[in-house]
Amino acid sequence: MHVAIIGGGLAGPCLAHGLRRAGFGVTLHERDPEPAKGQGYRIRIAPEGSRALHDCLPEHLHRLVLATAGVPGSAVTVLAGDLTVVNRFPAGDPAAELTPGSGISVDRLTLRTILLAELEEVTRFGAEFTHFVPLPGGRVEARFADGTVQEADLLVGADGSMSRVRRQFLPHARVTDVGVRLVFGKTPLTGEVAAITPPASLDGFSTVVGSGGRFMPLAGHRFRHDPRAAARELGLDLAFADTRDYVMWVLGIPGDLPRLDGAGLRDAVLERIADWHPHLREIVRRVDPATVRTTSMRTSEPLEPWASGPVTLVGDAVHCMVPAGIGAAVALRDAACLTRRLADARDQGSPPAEAVHAYEADMLRYGFEAVAAAAKQAGLAT
Repeated sequence: MHVAIIGGGLAGPCLAHGLRRAGFGVTLHERDPEPAKGQGYRIRIAPEGSRALHDCLPEHLHRLVLATAGVPGSAVTVLAGDLTVVNRFPAGDPAAELTPGSGISVDRLTLRTILLAELEEVTRFGAEFTHFVPLPGGRVEARFADGTVQEADLLVGADGSMSRVRRQFLPHARVTDVGVRLVFGKTPLTGEVAAITPPASLDGFSTVVGSGGRFMPLAGHRFRHDPRAAARELGLDLAFADTRDYVMWVLGIPGDLPRLDGAGLRDAVLERIADWHPHLREIVRRVDPATVRTTSMRTSEPLEPWASGPVTLVGDAVHCMVPAGIGAAVALRDAACLTRRLADARDQGSPPAEAVHAYEADMLRYGFEAVAAAAKQAGLAT
Protein backbone atom coordinates (compact mmCIF):
# COMPACT_ATOMS: atom_id res chain seq x y z
CA MET A 1 0.00 0.00 0.00
CA HIS A 2 1.27 3.46 -0.92
CA VAL A 3 0.08 6.70 0.65
CA ALA A 4 0.54 10.15 -0.92
CA ILE A 5 0.53 13.02 1.59
CA ILE A 6 -0.11 16.58 0.45
CA GLY A 7 1.47 19.11 2.80
CA GLY A 8 4.70 19.18 4.76
CA GLY A 9 3.75 21.23 7.82
CA LEU A 10 3.54 19.23 11.05
CA ALA A 11 0.86 16.57 10.59
CA GLY A 12 2.10 15.51 7.13
CA PRO A 13 5.69 14.65 8.15
CA CYS A 14 4.49 13.09 11.41
CA LEU A 15 2.15 10.86 9.40
CA ALA A 16 4.95 10.01 6.96
CA HIS A 17 7.16 8.82 9.81
CA GLY A 18 4.34 6.81 11.36
CA LEU A 19 3.46 5.09 8.10
CA ARG A 20 7.09 4.27 7.31
CA ARG A 21 7.60 2.78 10.77
CA ALA A 22 4.48 0.68 10.19
CA GLY A 23 5.85 -0.60 6.88
CA PHE A 24 3.78 1.39 4.38
CA GLY A 25 5.07 3.15 1.29
CA VAL A 26 4.72 6.92 1.43
CA THR A 27 5.51 10.06 -0.56
CA LEU A 28 5.30 13.50 1.04
CA HIS A 29 4.56 16.40 -1.32
CA GLU A 30 5.34 19.95 -0.13
CA ARG A 31 4.54 23.06 -2.15
CA ASP A 32 7.47 25.14 -0.85
CA PRO A 33 10.65 24.73 -2.91
CA GLU A 34 12.88 24.01 0.10
CA PRO A 35 12.57 22.88 3.72
CA ALA A 36 13.27 26.31 5.26
CA LYS A 37 9.97 28.03 5.93
CA GLY A 38 9.73 31.36 7.69
CA GLN A 39 6.47 30.79 9.55
CA GLY A 40 6.83 29.39 13.02
CA TYR A 41 6.59 30.50 16.61
CA ARG A 42 6.20 29.01 20.06
CA ILE A 43 3.35 26.51 20.06
CA ARG A 44 1.87 24.29 22.71
CA ILE A 45 1.77 20.53 22.19
CA ALA A 46 -0.84 19.08 24.55
CA PRO A 47 -0.31 15.55 25.95
CA GLU A 48 -2.19 13.77 23.15
CA GLY A 49 0.06 15.44 20.60
CA SER A 50 3.16 14.54 22.56
CA ARG A 51 2.04 10.90 22.66
CA ALA A 52 1.43 11.00 18.91
CA LEU A 53 4.99 12.20 18.31
CA HIS A 54 6.26 9.34 20.48
CA ASP A 55 4.17 6.82 18.57
CA CYS A 56 5.08 8.03 15.08
CA LEU A 57 8.71 9.19 15.23
CA PRO A 58 11.84 7.05 15.41
CA GLU A 59 13.02 6.97 19.01
CA HIS A 60 16.04 9.22 18.48
CA LEU A 61 13.99 11.91 16.75
CA HIS A 62 11.46 11.86 19.56
CA ARG A 63 14.31 12.31 22.03
CA LEU A 64 15.41 15.34 20.04
CA VAL A 65 11.91 16.83 20.21
CA LEU A 66 11.98 16.61 24.01
CA ALA A 67 15.55 17.90 24.22
CA THR A 68 14.70 21.00 22.18
CA ALA A 69 11.38 21.76 23.85
CA GLY A 70 10.99 24.99 25.76
CA VAL A 71 11.93 25.34 29.40
CA PRO A 72 8.60 24.65 31.17
CA GLY A 73 6.83 27.25 33.26
CA SER A 74 4.58 27.05 36.28
CA ALA A 75 1.48 29.04 35.33
CA VAL A 76 -0.77 30.66 32.77
CA THR A 77 -1.28 34.31 33.69
CA VAL A 78 -3.65 37.05 32.56
CA LEU A 79 -2.15 40.54 32.68
CA ALA A 80 -3.63 44.00 32.28
CA GLY A 81 -2.10 46.55 29.94
CA ASP A 82 -0.18 48.03 32.88
CA LEU A 83 1.21 44.52 33.60
CA THR A 84 -0.69 44.00 36.84
CA VAL A 85 -1.77 40.38 37.35
CA VAL A 86 -5.48 39.85 36.69
CA ASN A 87 -5.53 36.09 37.17
CA ARG A 88 -3.11 33.20 37.48
CA PHE A 89 -3.70 29.52 36.79
CA PRO A 90 -1.09 26.96 37.96
CA ALA A 91 0.16 24.80 35.09
CA GLY A 92 1.95 21.93 36.78
CA ASP A 93 5.41 21.28 38.12
CA PRO A 94 8.10 22.75 35.85
CA ALA A 95 10.67 20.43 37.42
CA ALA A 96 8.77 17.28 36.43
CA GLU A 97 10.58 14.90 34.08
CA LEU A 98 9.35 14.92 30.50
CA THR A 99 7.63 11.72 29.38
CA PRO A 100 5.92 10.67 26.12
CA GLY A 101 2.67 12.04 27.53
CA SER A 102 3.99 15.36 28.79
CA GLY A 103 2.56 18.55 27.41
CA ILE A 104 5.40 20.64 25.99
CA SER A 105 6.02 23.97 24.30
CA VAL A 106 8.12 23.88 21.15
CA ASP A 107 9.39 26.23 18.50
CA ARG A 108 7.41 25.33 15.39
CA LEU A 109 10.34 25.82 13.01
CA THR A 110 12.55 23.60 15.15
CA LEU A 111 9.88 20.90 15.42
CA ARG A 112 9.28 20.97 11.67
CA THR A 113 13.01 20.58 10.98
CA ILE A 114 13.06 17.50 13.22
CA LEU A 115 9.91 16.08 11.61
CA LEU A 116 11.38 16.41 8.12
CA ALA A 117 14.62 14.70 9.16
CA GLU A 118 15.24 11.30 7.54
CA LEU A 119 12.36 11.80 5.11
CA GLU A 120 14.56 13.16 2.32
CA GLU A 121 14.14 10.13 0.07
CA VAL A 122 10.34 10.27 0.22
CA THR A 123 9.78 14.05 0.14
CA ARG A 124 9.17 16.17 -2.96
CA PHE A 125 9.66 19.89 -2.44
CA GLY A 126 8.25 22.35 -4.96
CA ALA A 127 5.33 19.98 -5.56
CA GLU A 128 2.24 22.17 -5.87
CA PHE A 129 -0.86 19.96 -5.75
CA THR A 130 -3.64 20.98 -8.13
CA HIS A 131 -6.26 18.21 -7.99
CA PHE A 132 -6.85 14.49 -7.73
CA VAL A 133 -8.51 12.00 -10.07
CA PRO A 134 -10.24 8.83 -8.81
CA LEU A 135 -9.02 5.73 -10.64
CA PRO A 136 -10.68 2.39 -11.34
CA GLY A 137 -10.14 -0.17 -8.62
CA GLY A 138 -10.30 2.31 -5.75
CA ARG A 139 -6.96 4.01 -6.27
CA VAL A 140 -6.39 7.74 -6.75
CA GLU A 141 -4.08 9.93 -8.81
CA ALA A 142 -2.62 13.19 -7.48
CA ARG A 143 -1.70 15.82 -10.06
CA PHE A 144 0.71 18.71 -9.66
CA ALA A 145 1.34 22.10 -11.26
CA ASP A 146 4.58 20.93 -12.89
CA GLY A 147 2.70 18.22 -14.78
CA THR A 148 3.80 15.32 -12.61
CA VAL A 149 1.34 12.75 -11.32
CA GLN A 150 1.39 10.10 -8.63
CA GLU A 151 -0.87 7.12 -8.19
CA ALA A 152 -1.61 6.03 -4.64
CA ASP A 153 -3.88 3.77 -2.66
CA LEU A 154 -4.66 6.64 -0.32
CA LEU A 155 -4.34 10.41 -0.71
CA VAL A 156 -4.12 12.42 2.53
CA GLY A 157 -4.68 16.16 2.55
CA ALA A 158 -2.44 17.72 5.19
CA ASP A 159 -2.37 21.07 3.42
CA GLY A 160 -3.77 23.40 6.04
CA SER A 161 -6.86 25.53 6.50
CA MET A 162 -6.93 26.58 2.83
CA SER A 163 -6.62 22.95 1.72
CA ARG A 164 -6.95 22.28 -2.00
CA VAL A 165 -7.60 18.63 -1.26
CA ARG A 166 -10.56 19.54 0.97
CA ARG A 167 -11.99 22.01 -1.55
CA GLN A 168 -12.27 19.25 -4.14
CA PHE A 169 -13.06 16.39 -1.76
CA LEU A 170 -15.59 18.15 0.51
CA PRO A 171 -16.71 21.24 -1.42
CA HIS A 172 -19.48 21.84 1.12
CA ALA A 173 -17.03 22.19 4.03
CA ARG A 174 -16.91 25.71 5.40
CA VAL A 175 -14.12 27.61 7.13
CA THR A 176 -15.23 30.86 8.79
CA ASP A 177 -13.07 33.95 9.19
CA VAL A 178 -13.97 35.25 12.66
CA GLY A 179 -12.88 38.79 11.86
CA VAL A 180 -9.70 39.02 13.93
CA ARG A 181 -6.20 39.48 12.51
CA LEU A 182 -3.24 38.13 14.44
CA VAL A 183 0.16 39.78 14.19
CA PHE A 184 3.01 37.51 15.36
CA GLY A 185 6.53 38.57 16.25
CA LYS A 186 9.68 37.10 17.82
CA THR A 187 11.88 39.43 19.87
CA PRO A 188 15.34 37.98 20.65
CA LEU A 189 15.58 37.24 24.38
CA THR A 190 18.69 39.27 25.13
CA GLY A 191 19.61 40.27 28.66
CA GLU A 192 18.01 43.67 28.12
CA VAL A 193 14.78 42.13 26.86
CA ALA A 194 14.68 39.60 29.71
CA ALA A 195 14.97 42.47 32.19
CA ILE A 196 11.82 44.16 30.87
CA THR A 197 9.74 41.05 30.15
CA PRO A 198 7.05 40.34 32.77
CA PRO A 199 8.19 37.47 35.03
CA ALA A 200 4.91 35.67 34.31
CA SER A 201 5.77 35.65 30.61
CA LEU A 202 9.09 33.91 31.27
CA ASP A 203 7.61 31.44 33.78
CA GLY A 204 4.91 30.00 31.57
CA PHE A 205 2.42 31.66 29.24
CA SER A 206 0.70 35.01 29.64
CA THR A 207 -1.93 37.04 27.84
CA VAL A 208 -2.22 40.81 28.12
CA VAL A 209 -5.84 41.94 27.88
CA GLY A 210 -6.86 45.51 27.10
CA SER A 211 -9.87 47.56 26.10
CA GLY A 212 -11.49 47.48 22.68
CA GLY A 213 -11.09 43.73 22.21
CA ARG A 214 -7.29 43.91 22.24
CA PHE A 215 -5.31 40.95 23.53
CA MET A 216 -1.66 39.95 23.32
CA PRO A 217 -0.36 36.48 24.17
CA LEU A 218 3.21 36.94 25.42
CA ALA A 219 5.62 34.13 26.27
CA GLY A 220 9.31 33.47 26.36
CA HIS A 221 10.74 30.48 24.55
CA ARG A 222 14.00 29.23 26.01
CA PHE A 223 15.27 25.97 24.54
CA ARG A 224 15.99 23.27 27.10
CA HIS A 225 19.11 22.43 25.06
CA ASP A 226 20.66 24.13 22.05
CA PRO A 227 19.04 22.36 19.06
CA ARG A 228 22.24 22.06 17.03
CA ALA A 229 24.22 20.61 19.94
CA ALA A 230 21.38 18.25 20.89
CA ALA A 231 21.15 17.01 17.30
CA ARG A 232 24.90 16.43 17.09
CA GLU A 233 24.79 14.34 20.27
CA LEU A 234 22.35 12.06 18.44
CA GLY A 235 24.51 11.92 15.31
CA LEU A 236 22.28 14.26 13.32
CA ASP A 237 23.35 17.24 11.23
CA LEU A 238 20.20 19.33 10.88
CA ALA A 239 19.92 22.80 9.38
CA PHE A 240 17.91 24.62 12.04
CA ALA A 241 16.76 28.05 10.87
CA ASP A 242 17.17 29.95 14.14
CA THR A 243 18.05 28.65 17.58
CA ARG A 244 18.00 31.89 19.55
CA ASP A 245 15.80 32.15 22.63
CA TYR A 246 13.04 34.69 22.12
CA VAL A 247 9.89 36.31 23.42
CA MET A 248 6.88 35.58 21.23
CA TRP A 249 4.09 38.12 21.14
CA VAL A 250 0.83 38.03 19.22
CA LEU A 251 -1.55 40.96 18.98
CA GLY A 252 -5.16 40.22 18.13
CA ILE A 253 -6.71 43.08 16.16
CA PRO A 254 -10.44 43.08 15.33
CA GLY A 255 -11.13 43.98 11.71
CA ASP A 256 -8.82 44.20 8.73
CA LEU A 257 -5.22 45.28 8.32
CA PRO A 258 -3.63 46.82 5.23
CA ARG A 259 -0.86 44.92 3.47
CA LEU A 260 2.35 45.78 5.34
CA ASP A 261 5.87 44.42 5.59
CA GLY A 262 7.34 43.29 8.91
CA ALA A 263 8.42 46.77 9.98
CA GLY A 264 5.03 48.17 9.01
CA LEU A 265 3.21 45.51 11.01
CA ARG A 266 5.44 46.23 14.00
CA ASP A 267 4.56 49.90 13.79
CA ALA A 268 0.85 49.05 13.50
CA VAL A 269 1.12 47.01 16.69
CA LEU A 270 2.96 49.80 18.50
CA GLU A 271 0.22 52.25 17.52
CA ARG A 272 -2.46 49.96 18.92
CA ILE A 273 -0.72 49.38 22.27
CA ALA A 274 0.38 52.98 22.79
CA ASP A 275 -1.50 53.13 26.12
CA TRP A 276 0.04 49.90 27.46
CA HIS A 277 3.07 49.54 29.70
CA PRO A 278 6.29 50.97 28.19
CA HIS A 279 8.02 47.60 28.64
CA LEU A 280 5.51 45.94 26.33
CA ARG A 281 6.07 48.58 23.71
CA GLU A 282 9.84 48.17 24.02
CA ILE A 283 9.58 44.39 23.57
CA VAL A 284 7.64 44.96 20.34
CA ARG A 285 10.02 47.72 19.22
CA ARG A 286 13.00 45.34 19.53
CA VAL A 287 11.42 42.63 17.35
CA ASP A 288 13.27 41.19 14.38
CA PRO A 289 11.06 42.57 11.55
CA ALA A 290 11.78 39.48 9.44
CA THR A 291 9.81 37.40 11.97
CA VAL A 292 6.67 39.55 11.95
CA ARG A 293 3.74 37.90 10.19
CA THR A 294 -0.01 38.29 10.11
CA THR A 295 -2.77 35.74 9.72
CA SER A 296 -6.54 35.53 10.09
CA MET A 297 -8.35 33.67 12.83
CA ARG A 298 -10.40 30.94 11.19
CA THR A 299 -12.54 28.10 12.44
CA SER A 300 -14.09 25.11 10.67
CA GLU A 301 -17.83 24.52 10.69
CA PRO A 302 -18.85 21.05 11.98
CA LEU A 303 -18.99 18.30 9.37
CA GLU A 304 -21.24 15.28 9.09
CA PRO A 305 -19.60 11.92 8.22
CA TRP A 306 -19.07 11.25 4.54
CA ALA A 307 -18.62 8.11 2.44
CA SER A 308 -15.04 6.99 3.07
CA GLY A 309 -12.76 6.21 0.16
CA PRO A 310 -9.20 6.67 -1.09
CA VAL A 311 -9.00 10.33 0.03
CA THR A 312 -8.96 11.69 3.57
CA LEU A 313 -7.80 14.71 5.56
CA VAL A 314 -5.76 15.50 8.66
CA GLY A 315 -5.13 18.58 10.78
CA ASP A 316 -6.25 22.06 9.76
CA ALA A 317 -7.32 20.72 6.38
CA VAL A 318 -10.40 19.28 8.09
CA HIS A 319 -10.77 20.90 11.53
CA CYS A 320 -8.93 24.20 11.73
CA MET A 321 -9.54 26.14 14.91
CA VAL A 322 -8.77 29.47 16.49
CA PRO A 323 -5.46 29.56 18.40
CA ALA A 324 -5.92 28.05 21.86
CA GLY A 325 -2.94 25.76 22.34
CA ILE A 326 -4.94 22.82 20.98
CA GLY A 327 -4.68 22.63 17.19
CA ALA A 328 -1.15 21.28 16.77
CA ALA A 329 -1.76 18.42 19.18
CA VAL A 330 -4.99 17.44 17.44
CA ALA A 331 -3.28 17.44 14.04
CA LEU A 332 -0.51 15.18 15.36
CA ARG A 333 -3.14 12.96 16.96
CA ASP A 334 -4.74 12.59 13.52
CA ALA A 335 -1.43 11.32 12.14
CA ALA A 336 -1.06 8.72 14.88
CA CYS A 337 -4.71 7.66 14.69
CA LEU A 338 -4.65 7.17 10.91
CA THR A 339 -1.38 5.24 11.12
CA ARG A 340 -2.76 2.96 13.82
CA ARG A 341 -6.03 2.30 11.99
CA LEU A 342 -4.24 1.44 8.73
CA ALA A 343 -1.78 -0.86 10.48
CA ASP A 344 -4.53 -2.63 12.41
CA ALA A 345 -6.60 -3.16 9.26
CA ARG A 346 -3.61 -4.59 7.39
CA ASP A 347 -2.75 -6.94 10.25
CA GLN A 348 -6.36 -8.12 10.44
CA GLY A 349 -6.70 -8.54 6.68
CA SER A 350 -9.32 -5.78 6.40
CA PRO A 351 -9.49 -3.42 3.41
CA PRO A 352 -7.92 0.04 3.79
CA ALA A 353 -11.32 1.68 3.28
CA GLU A 354 -12.45 0.26 6.63
CA ALA A 355 -9.40 1.75 8.29
CA VAL A 356 -10.07 5.15 6.74
CA HIS A 357 -13.71 4.99 7.87
CA ALA A 358 -12.69 4.13 11.43
CA TYR A 359 -10.13 6.94 11.45
CA GLU A 360 -12.63 9.48 10.16
CA ALA A 361 -15.20 8.46 12.78
CA ASP A 362 -12.62 8.98 15.52
CA MET A 363 -11.23 12.19 14.04
CA LEU A 364 -14.58 13.89 13.44
CA ARG A 365 -15.51 13.29 17.07
CA TYR A 366 -12.38 14.49 18.86
CA GLY A 367 -11.41 17.00 16.17
CA PHE A 368 -14.61 19.00 16.31
CA GLU A 369 -14.77 18.70 20.10
CA ALA A 370 -11.42 20.52 19.99
CA VAL A 371 -12.76 23.12 17.52
CA ALA A 372 -15.62 23.86 19.92
CA ALA A 373 -13.30 23.98 22.94
CA ALA A 374 -10.98 26.41 21.18
CA ALA A 375 -13.89 28.65 20.18
CA LYS A 376 -15.21 28.63 23.74
CA GLN A 377 -11.79 29.50 25.12
CA ALA A 378 -11.58 32.41 22.69
CA GLY A 379 -15.04 33.62 23.66
CA LEU A 380 -16.54 32.79 20.27
CA ALA A 381 -18.92 30.01 21.30
CA THR A 382 -22.60 30.82 21.60
